[in-house]
This record gives sequence, structure tokens and C-alpha cells, in this order.
Amino acid sequence: MRTVGIIAEYNPFHTGHAYHIQKAKECSGADYAVAVMSPDYVQRGSPAVFDKYTRAQMALRCGADLVLELPVCYATGSAEYFAEGAVRLLDGLGVIDTLCFGVETMGRQEVSERIGTTAAPEEAAPSGMEDIRLLQAIAQIFLDEPEPYQLALREGLHRGLTFPQARERAVNLLLHEPPPDSPYENMRYLLRPSDESEDCEGGMSGLLSSPNYILGIEYCKALKKIHSGIAPLALSRRGNAYSDLSLNGEFCSARAIRQALAGGNTASLSERVRTYIPECICPLFSEASASPLFADDFLLILTQKLIYSENLETIFDFSPELARRLHRLRYQCIGKSFQEIAVLLKTKQVTEARIRRALLHLILDIRKDTVEIFRRGQGVYYAHILGFRREAVPLLHELKQKGALPLIAKTSDAPKQLTDTGRQMWSQDVAASHLYRAVRAKRYGIPFQAEQEISPVRE
Repeated sequence: MRTVGIIAEYNPFHTGHAYHIQKAKECSGADYAVAVMSPDYVQRGSPAVFDKYTRAQMALRCGADLVLELPVCYATGSAEYFAEGAVRLLDGLGVIDTLCFGVETMGRQEVSERIGTTAAPEEAAPSGMEDIRLLQAIAQIFLDEPEPYQLALREGLHRGLTFPQARERAVNLLLHEPPPDSPYENMRYLLRPSDESEDCEGGMSGLLSSPNYILGIEYCKALKKIHSGIAPLALSRRGNAYSDLSLNGEFCSARAIRQALAGGNTASLSERVRTYIPECICPLFSEASASPLFADDFLLILTQKLIYSENLETIFDFSPELARRLHRLRYQCIGKSFQEIAVLLKTKQVTEARIRRALLHLILDIRKDTVEIFRRGQGVYYAHILGFRREAVPLLHELKQKGALPLIAKTSDAPKQLTDTGRQMWSQDVAASHLYRAVRAKRYGIPFQAEQEISPVRE
């Protein structure tokens, strides 16, 4: 039995996600696909447009065999935290052979041509798959943080570059001039021709500015960090770019669909979006589209936090500088949209994405010390089942035999299955989901359901 792991948000689920599940199984030769999915909140620092059980059901209908919940502290963290939490969860299952993720094309043909006859035939990436070696090399640099890399990073920051620009420049310099006998020696051939400027001001053609590349590198880094036996596999992303807002082309972005949902015109929504929603989930999608949630639906809670909260530096993702800045500008934030607040607080060294995550952590009361307690231990303490296909019962049996993590299906039994730290993480996850459903119940006048009242989806 072979099993492929997928890490996703499905915010919301669309045809590109269905394609990814299909290709992940095909390219890995897997019998089953396990998706680790963000809960009711996502990494961009906002609530998911649809709740976690609805999104899990969509994934199951489109090829996933088992959907597990990523704990909220990791799901709403930086790429490093997001990847580490998800990889630890997959590794703890004891049955995952491959982790499959999508990235924009890395110029596989160019790499093959530049390697020439020195590469073994099995090193060439098959059609639809990307050469993983550059991601692995960068992951090793991020993991080791060798002195030449640190020096180049500090120099870039001193010259006024943003952190992403300085980091990209430092990586590029190190791959051009690696220390002798380093694990990233002789990796220059993996850089594309446009990457090879000795000045390196442009970085690696924006490679470390792409969310999918960054996550791919962080997945590889997390696998290396915990010495996991899971093999990384990168697929070429097809269709529109991650940030493209247009509803056209082979596959559109989830962001484009979210923007259409935010427009609120149900009649036009079905016509514009239906092309990008798998037929088997159209009824689910139509029903969920009647009650989507967005960051601005949480503004009243954020306003209360801005007025009453002190010691903001104790909140996860708040640096002392950001805490002081928000404290100084807190009253200017009131009455603004979530996006306007993020723009107001943004500085050259603090990205908008970081600010959105910090504000969400303030809303959810996710604190630095709590997250560090989780990370100092085993990282993830359970596998919460959001849904599974009936045909995947053999997979569930294997998980029970080989997995190192308690499987939580009946939520009322969770506290009895967990350690003290596990119960602390579980309480945080449940509280976050309860807040999400409370906001949705108030916003749309629909009944509130407690986590204990909801069973895993079965398809």
C-alpha cells in the first residue's frame, strides 16, 4: 500500500485542486491520498471562506481518501510554521511515502540541458514533475544557515533590501560561491540563465517571492529537520498564477474565486465560477456560497482587542516593533477594513502578510509561549479526522497500527486520548472553530453547532 500526502487549504476547492490530487496519486503511484488541510482559518491571515467540514467533503468527492485538520497555530503561521506543522503531522501517521506539492515551473528543460550528459537518467524529472534539487539545496541552506549566508543576509538588510530580497540575494550568492565540501557545492547549474547575475540584486528571478516556491522549500526543510523518510515530489503548477484575479484559462486561482464570492451576486457567481468548480461538488459549493466568511466579518472582535489588549508582544507573530506600532496607531485602525489596517501598519521590514497573521492571532488569542511549548515537544499531538472515504477503511486500519499519533474521530473522546500539551492544542483548535461558527451564525442567522455535535464526513 502506497500513500501520498498533500498539504492544502482548499480555500475554496476548485478544478486545480482536483487535478493536483489526481496527479499526486498518478506520479507517486499511490493507492491513497491523505490531505492535511487548514481548519477554519488560513495562512494568509483570514478566515476560510467555507468551513472546514464543507471543504473536507469537497476534497473527498474529488479524490482525497482522508482529510485531517492542521492545528490552527500552524495553519495561521508563517510558511516555516505552516510547513513544519503539516510535515510533522504527515510523518507522525507512519504510512506516508511521498509528499506532493505544486510549484510554478522551474525551467525543467533548461536544467536538463545544462546538466547535459553528466546527470543520471533517473535524475531527470518526468513530465508534469519538477526537478526537486534546487528546492532541496535552498532548504539545506535555510536549515544550516552557514556563515557566508548569514553575512550576505545581514549585508542585504543593511543596504536597505526587504527581508525576502536580502534572503534571495544571500542564497544566490552562496550557490554561486559555496564553501568547499558544503552540501550545496556544484549547485550553480540548477540556476536558470536569468539567475546568474553576479550582482544578484534581482535574486533568483523572484523564486523566493513565490508563495508556492517558498512553501515547497519549507516542506523540504521540515522533512530534513525531522529526518523524515517521506520523499518530496514537486508538480508543475498549471493555469493562472497564485495571485491572478481573472476567471479565465485552464485553471483559475483560489483568490479569483474568493473575490467573486466577496462580490455577493449569486446569479453572476454561478455563471462566472462554475467552470472552475468540479461538477461533483457544485451543489455543495452553491450551498456554501450562501454564507461565506471574510476577514471583515471579524472586525468587531478585532476592535475590542485593539481597545482592551495590552502586552501585544506576547501574541504570536508580534515583534516588539509591531506591538509598539499597533499600540500607537490602534485608534486610527478603528473603522477601517481589515485590509486598510494591514496597509496602515505595514513597514518596509514587516510585510502585509505578517501583519494579517498577527492580527488574526490577536483575534484568536494565540500566544508565542503556547506555540513554543507545542514546538518544543513533538510539535503535533493528534490527527483529527475531518472526513474519509468509505473505501479508505484499510488505510485507517494501517494508521492505527503504524501511526504515532492518536486518531481523533469522535471529538467528545479527544481529551481522554491526549497528553496535557495535546489537550492544550486541542482546546485552542476547538475554541477557534467555535468562534468561526459563532461569527457565521450571527452574520447569516443560521444555527450554531458546537464541535462536539459534528461527526467526520463520510463519502
